[in-house]
Amino acid sequence: MLYALTAILVALIVYGIVRGHSLREISGMAWSGVGVAKNIFIVMLMVGVMTALWRASGTVAYIVSVTSGALQPAFFLPAAFVLNSLLSALTGTSVGTAATMGSICMSVGCAMGISPAVCGGAILSGAFFGDRCSPVSTSALLVAQVTGTNIYDNIRGMIRTCILPFVLSLGIFAGTGYLMESASTATNVTDIFSQFYNLHWTLLFPAATILILACLRVNIKLNMAISILLSAILAWSMQGMAPEKICETMIFGYSAPEDISEMLSGGGLLGMLKMCGTILISLTFVGLIKGTGILEKVKVLISRLSHRISPFGCTLFTAILTSMTSCNQTMSIVLTNEMCESVVTDKNKRALFIENSSVVVAGIIPWSMASLVPLGAMGAPTSSVLFAAYLYLIFIFQWITEKRN
Repeated sequence: MLYALTAILVALIVYGIVRGHSLREISGMAWSGVGVAKNIFIVMLMVGVMTALWRASGTVAYIVSVTSGALQPAFFLPAAFVLNSLLSALTGTSVGTAATMGSICMSVGCAMGISPAVCGGAILSGAFFGDRCSPVSTSALLVAQVTGTNIYDNIRGMIRTCILPFVLSLGIFAGTGYLMESASTATNVTDIFSQFYNLHWTLLFPAATILILACLRVNIKLNMAISILLSAILAWSMQGMAPEKICETMIFGYSAPEDISEMLSGGGLLGMLKMCGTILISLTFVGLIKGTGILEKVKVLISRLSHRISPFGCTLFTAILTSMTSCNQTMSIVLTNEMCESVVTDKNKRALFIENSSVVVAGIIPWSMASLVPLGAMGAPTSSVLFAAYLYLIFIFQWITEKRN
C-alpha cells in the first residue's frame, strides 16, 4: 500500500512541475496538507503502546474470557456483533478487535457450522462500531482534526445516528442465526488463557479507565497515558513481566505465547509507524491536489452534483469514489472533507456526514485496506463485506433521515 501511495505521490509532484510549479512551491503544498497531522500521530503512537500493554497485562485476555461465555449457538451472530462492538469501543480499532475477539468468534462460528462469510460480516460490523465512534479511534480523531470539530460532540452525533441501525443489525443477525442450522460446540477460552495469564478482575482497570475518563471529557492523550501506566503496572504485578520487557513491548509490540499468538500478538510503537506513514502520504496528497488545482476542478463537479442530490447523498458519492480509488479509509476521510467543504458548510454536520459515509464505506469496499486487514486478521473471506449489515444501515439511515427532514 505504501509503495502504491508513494507512486501516486511522485505522479502528483511530476504533474505539479508540468503545471509550472517550482519544487519549493510543491514542498509547501505538501507540507500544508500535513499540518493537521501532528496531534493524530501522537495519539496513534500512544494507541500502539496502549494496545500492546493491554495484551501484555492480560486486559484483552480477561475481557475476551469473560464475554466469550455469551457465545451460545442459538444467539451466536448477534452475540458476536455485540461483543466485538464492546471491544472495539474500548480499543478504537477494527484491526485489533478483529485479531482478538474476532478471531475467537470466527473459530467458534466455524465450529458451529455457521457460514464464514456471514460470521465475518457480523464481526466486521462490530469491529467498525468502535472504529467509528470510540473516543480512542484514530479515524474519529482524524475526522475531528480535519474538520476542526470537537471529538466528543462528534461522538454524541454518531451515537444518536447509530441507535436504530444497531438495533436493526441485531435483528438481522438474530434472524439469520435462527434460520441457519448450527451444531452446538463448547469452547472454553478461559481455560486456554488461564494457562498463560493470571486472570483477575483488576485487569479491567485499564479498559474501564478509558471509558470513565472519556465520559468525563478528559483529554484523550492524558486518558491514554493513565491507561498505559495502569497496564504497565498490571503487566509487572499480575503477569510478572520484567520492566525491561515492558519497555520492549511498548516499542516492538507484544509477542504472545505460540498457542495464542495469532489472537493476542501485536501493538507497539513501531507497529503504528506504517499507519502513520500512510496518513502522512494521504495528507500530503490533499495539499498537492489542492495546490495544483485538481481539487478545485473536482469540487466544481461535486458542487454541481449537490444541486441534483442531497448534501449527504453528495458526501456519500464522494466517499464511495475516494474509497474505491484510494483503497484507504484515511485518504477517503481527508479527500471527502476537502471536496465537500463547500457543499456542507456546517463543520459539525460535515464531520457527522463523513463519519456516516467515508468511515463505514471503506469497510465494505473489498479491495480497501480498511476491510482487507481486519478480515485477514480474523481469517474471514472477502465476501464477508456483503453481510456487514451495520455498515450499510449507517449510511442508509442517514440518507433517509436527511430526506425526511
